[in-house]
Amino acid sequence: MAYHNRFLNSQMLPIGAMLLSIGASSVLADSADSNATIKAIDIQDTVEIELPRYQPGISKTAKTGQLAHDVPQAITVVTKELLHDKSEFTLKEALSNVSGLTFNAAEGGRIGDNMNLRGFYTFGDLYLDGIRDVAQYNRDTFNLEQVDVLRGGAAMLFGRGQAGGVINQVSKDAEAENFGKLSMTLGTDEYKRASTDINVMLNDTTAFRLNAMGMDAGSTRNDVYNESYGIAPTITFGLGTDNEFSLSHLYLNTHITPDYGVPFDSATKRPIDVDKSTFYGFTDDFEDNRVNITTASYTHKFSKETQLRSVIRHADYLRDNWAIAPGGYDPVTGSVNRSSKGNGAKEKTDTWQNDFTTKFEALGMKHEALVGTEFLREEQVRWGHDGLSSYFPNISDANGPANGLPDTATGRHVASNGIIYSRTSATGSWVAQLPNSLESGSSIPEAYKAVYGNKERNINGGYKGHTWALYAQDVVEFVPNWKVMAGFRKDWLKMDYYTGASLTQNGDLRYNEMSYRAGLSYQPSSRQHYYLAWNNSFNTTGDLYSFSNRYDPERSVTYELGAKWELFEGDLSLRTAVYRTIKEWERNTDVMSASSNPILSKERHTDGIELEAAGRITDNWDVFAGLALMDPEVDAVAPGKSDIVVGQKPPNSTDYTFNVWTTYKLGGGWKVGGGIEGKGDRAVYSYPNSGATSFNPNVAPHYVRYDAMIGYTQKNYAVQLNVKNLFDTTYYESAYINGGFAVPGTGRTAQVTLDYKFF
Repeated sequence: MAYHNRFLNSQMLPIGAMLLSIGASSVLADSADSNATIKAIDIQDTVEIELPRYQPGISKTAKTGQLAHDVPQAITVVTKELLHDKSEFTLKEALSNVSGLTFNAAEGGRIGDNMNLRGFYTFGDLYLDGIRDVAQYNRDTFNLEQVDVLRGGAAMLFGRGQAGGVINQVSKDAEAENFGKLSMTLGTDEYKRASTDINVMLNDTTAFRLNAMGMDAGSTRNDVYNESYGIAPTITFGLGTDNEFSLSHLYLNTHITPDYGVPFDSATKRPIDVDKSTFYGFTDDFEDNRVNITTASYTHKFSKETQLRSVIRHADYLRDNWAIAPGGYDPVTGSVNRSSKGNGAKEKTDTWQNDFTTKFEALGMKHEALVGTEFLREEQVRWGHDGLSSYFPNISDANGPANGLPDTATGRHVASNGIIYSRTSATGSWVAQLPNSLESGSSIPEAYKAVYGNKERNINGGYKGHTWALYAQDVVEFVPNWKVMAGFRKDWLKMDYYTGASLTQNGDLRYNEMSYRAGLSYQPSSRQHYYLAWNNSFNTTGDLYSFSNRYDPERSVTYELGAKWELFEGDLSLRTAVYRTIKEWERNTDVMSASSNPILSKERHTDGIELEAAGRITDNWDVFAGLALMDPEVDAVAPGKSDIVVGQKPPNSTDYTFNVWTTYKLGGGWKVGGGIEGKGDRAVYSYPNSGATSFNPNVAPHYVRYDAMIGYTQKNYAVQLNVKNLFDTTYYESAYINGGFAVPGTGRTAQVTLDYKFF
């Protein structure tokens, strides 16, 4: 603990002091503006606002076209300029810039993007342009303008969700100008990527935009690859008029090697001491994702202050996962057991959203009102793979003698066909097992392919859900500089469950839920905002697993006190927030164990403070930085669980995270930059059952990673070199929340990017 505190003080307090000193000096410098009129942001004018490259602009999460500075809730905006400077191309990389966020590793057979925010799970809280993007897949940033992270409960705006917040991906729109850019990136570990962004005005009010990407990359992890390609066309009619219609499509196809990392050492409770490149899977392992999302939107402007926006979306998702994961580690022999992972699903969603926004005055007070409706239909069919179980398929006794094994044999034996079989009794069934002596990254031995190579899909369940929602919100300036916000949402949810290959209906659930949002804001000037916010959220079991048992939804509430400043004449945004989030009846999101262990904790909470800065300190100096200090704690356990974990940190939560990235223009087209990223210890474990007398969880240790870049820019082209993990630090960026394994982060890599503007 003493070392932990020294590390905390030496690494993080200087970052917090820097952010606070910048804020204090600049707020005092701007005090002459304290009586200035609050800047009015018109919906129609938002696209014309020019901001420094890292500074948050319009937040797409609030549904009302507000600047992030004006929203009475903590928001982090990761811009495409920041992603470019850091050479980050996946959503997971983008979210490494978000303070208070940790990553989960392949939880419960889940694949794709998977993280905790403020210590709380975010499954179901990923959105694309404000519409639920719940499927499990690995997201790319080639068609993203920015990523908005709204912290705390957001059920009033988005419906069911978790306690930590909402992650909203904002797509690139067609724009009223002509431009074209080609980017190519080459790097170590066979990294190759190309992308293009073309926008063409077809006439005065019609524009077409095309983004496309292809990538073929290795990894500092042995035999781990990523092959991806995508295309995203958009056409918009009526740009700049009172009637605007847009039609877009996103296609993304990824073929990657699933990486389940390394196991923990039962003696040290840390990941085993092997080279960070060690991979325990097979080269035949795969994770395939295919995404098709079609969106149509229509906006009608009744006046400068009033508009109606309607969006219809159809999304199809296909995922399939076939992998080997490390299991138990024997510190005496050094052997690692391995087990199989295999699952997949087809998912389909249809969404219709309508948002009516207006500004008006009544009874001497200014109002900014929102009224909306939403309909969502979800369908899912899930499968496992025939011949794939926790340890590999059972082999009947009749096959034992046929393969050269005696009828009375027990233990492990190599049959005449070369396959290792084992059983614990002379009357038990033979089980085929992987040879633990195989080197990591080996291909499947020929003898095993008849057993392991059976990739037939075995449908085992499904889910259908329907949601209807009505919501409303009003922001009232009741006296100059003071605003009160209040909103509500009513959700009606119907969920049907299906089991077995025939998809027989096995149960249904119905929910009627209310959600609320409230806030009080004081803005003495356009550059200062002080607020107090309260919001709640709920989450049903329906989108996680299919049970006939009914459980009340998870419920959470967040209290937040915050401040936001625009410093250096508005060029640098600084925010801070102090909060408490309480969550009740926490669900088990590990679908592999949820049927027998559905509830994890009765109550838990996180107390925290956040500091973030984004924007420009001088004309040549850009910065993006964040610090999160958290105290997550289990307050009460679920029935049947041991209270030995009361007072402990919940799984995969941490005491702190920090990140800093900065660039400086040297002149003559040259620019240099660098950054650091760090996280504290993260304990991972399964909640122990009643009667447990000891608690000693596995721990993914704290780390600090350093990155650097140098770039050269001219009128039509730019060249940039990025070196990630400059000192080749061994660290673990994600961990299986139940404690089985941890995945090492990338080793030292170098990437060179060439950007060329061809018009």
